[in-house]
Amino acid sequence: MLAIREMVRRKLQFGLVTGVVTLIAYLVLMVTGLGLGLNQLAGTALLALDGDHLAYSDRSNLSVIRSQLSEAQVKDIASAPGVKASAAIGYVAAAIEYQPGEVETAALLGIDLGSIAAPKVIEGRSLTPQDRRGLLVDRSWASLTGTRIGDTLQVPVGLATEPFEVVGVADQGSFFFQPAMFMLRDSWRTVSYRSVDRETPYASVVLLQGGGLDGTRGSGWEVVTKDTAFWNIEGVSAQQGTVDALKYMGLLIGAMVIGVFFYVITLQKVALLGVLKAIGASGLYLTAQGMLQVFLVSLVGTVVAAGLAVLTKATVLSSDAIPIAFTTGAVVSTTVAVVVAGVLGAALSMRQIGSIDPIIAMQQQQ
Repeated sequence: MLAIREMVRRKLQFGLVTGVVTLIAYLVLMVTGLGLGLNQLAGTALLALDGDHLAYSDRSNLSVIRSQLSEAQVKDIASAPGVKASAAIGYVAAAIEYQPGEVETAALLGIDLGSIAAPKVIEGRSLTPQDRRGLLVDRSWASLTGTRIGDTLQVPVGLATEPFEVVGVADQGSFFFQPAMFMLRDSWRTVSYRSVDRETPYASVVLLQGGGLDGTRGSGWEVVTKDTAFWNIEGVSAQQGTVDALKYMGLLIGAMVIGVFFYVITLQKVALLGVLKAIGASGLYLTAQGMLQVFLVSLVGTVVAAGLAVLTKATVLSSDAIPIAFTTGAVVSTTVAVVVAGVLGAALSMRQIGSIDPIIAMQQQQ
C-alpha cells in the first residue's frame, strides 16, 4: 500500500511526529487521570453510598457543610412518597491526632447501625451500640497514617479532644478530599455540637432509595440525585472545568502539530503527487492514502501513550500521594479524541492533495 511504503521509506520523519503525538497524548491522558483521581478524592465516599438520592436542607444550596436537618424533617423525608429506604447521615471535618503531635484531617460521617448508609467492613468488625467512642476508618487513612485496629485516635470535641478506638476498616473512599471515617450518629452529634438534645441538628443529609424522588420538596428540605449531590461538592465543578480546559488545549495542540507536519510533507511531494495523478491515480485515492497515514500516526502514538500512562500509574505513581486514576472508558475515549483531533488537524493538507493539478506539478518538477 502506497501510504505504508512511504512511511517505511521515511522512518525518521514519521517516527518523529509519532513521538510528538505520543507525548501530547500522554499529557492528555495524565491530565484525564488527574481529573479522575481528584474526583475520587472529592466524593467516592458519597458515590459509594447504597442509595439513589440525597435530601438536603433547602437553605444549604446543596452543600453538605451547611445542611442541617431536624428530627422532624428526617422523619418527613423518610415518609415521602416513593421512598423505599432512608438513612440519616451526619458530616463534619475534623483534625484527628493519630500520634502525639501528628495530625491529619478526616471526614467524620455519623451513621445509624444497620442502615443503608453503613459501610461494608473489610477488616475488624462493625460498630455496635456500645461503640459510642468507636470508629471505622477508611483503608486510605490506615495506609496514610499506619493506623491499626485497636489504636486510639484523638477526636476534637469543642476545644478538647476525646479518645476514639478504631474497631474496623472500610473501603469507602474519601469525602471532601479527606479519608472517610464512620461513627455512630449520636457520637457525631456530640463531636459536632457537644450535646445531644432536641435543639441539636439530627443529621446533615438523608440518603434515600427509591424512584422518582429527584426534585421532591418538603418543609425545609429538597431531594436531588446522588450525581447532582456529587457535582455540588465545593470545588468539584471548578476543578473539572480546569481539567477539561487542559485536555482540550492538549487536543488542540495535537491537531495543530499533526496538521502542520502533514501540510509540510504534502508541500514537499507536490510534484510526486502530480506525477501519480498524471499516470492515473485519482485525487480521492491519494487523499485516502494521506488520511491513512494520519490515522496510523495518531493511533500508534496514542496507543503507546496509553501504555506509558498506565505504566506510570503502576510504578512511579503507585502510592496515593498523587491522585491519578484511570478507567477503561477514559483511556478509550481519550485515545479516540486524539485520533479524531489528528484527522481534523490534517484535513487542510488532505484538501490540498485533491486540488493538485498534475500538469502544473510536473512543470514545477522541471
